[in-house]
This record gives sequence, structure tokens and C-alpha cells, in this order.
Amino acid sequence: MPEDKKIAKVILDELPEVSFQSILFIAHGDLEILLAKKKAIASYYTDKGCRYGESIFEKLEYQIKTFAPHACVYLGPYKPQFLYLALVSGANLRVGFDCIREYPFLNISLRTLKTISPARMMARYFSKDNED
Repeated sequence: MPEDKKIAKVILDELPEVSFQSILFIAHGDLEILLAKKKAIASYYTDKGCRYGESIFEKLEYQIKTFAPHACVYLGPYKPQFLYLALVSGANLRVGFDCIREYPFLNISLRTLKTISPARMMARYFSKDNED
């Protein structure tokens, strides 16, 4: 999740409710209340603890590998440690937006559109029976 609370709230508001029980959100600790309101499955990091070799980072890596996602959606901004987590997640689809330079960490690059948000794009790609 982006660290900006306003952007994170928009993304969460646009995702279908059913998705909160099938997505593992990796978010900054400042977003814990926002994700708890949605009853989302989430793991949290801190600025200091989100570095390779730190115990929080190792916990994130373990949780992501254990969750074994089919897809990993990276909403940026560019941070090498999160790109690494996307790669080691084991997900066959590692999607980003306008992220060709992040290959092979991410292997699908979607072009953002002015008429639709990344959250709504994700909902269309990863939700069955979406009315949009």
C-alpha cells in the first residue's frame, strides 16, 4: 500500500469488500487503523524496521512467502526492498503500473489511465463478477 493515507483510503474504498479477505496488504504502521476498519488482512512495517536484515523485514518476507499469493500488485513508490519482497513472494503475476524498468522484480506493467484509478483497474483484473 502507498504510505500516503489519502491515497491508501481511496484505494481501499474502491476495492470490493470481498477482496479484503483474499488480499494480504503490506502497509506502513500508520495505516493500521484504516486497514482495521476494512477488516483487511495486513502486515505492517516501520521506516526503521523495513530494511533487509531487520527482524520486521524478515517477518514480512516470511508472511508473504507463507501467504503464497497468485498475484502481487505493487503500487509504488519505487523502493528496492518492496520490489525484492514482490519477487520472493512466489507470485507468477507481479504487477506494477508504468514499471517497465522494474523487470524482473515485476513482470507485468500496466499503463495507468486518466479515466480509471489503479484500484479500480485491480478490481477489474482480480475480481470475478465485477459490475464495472
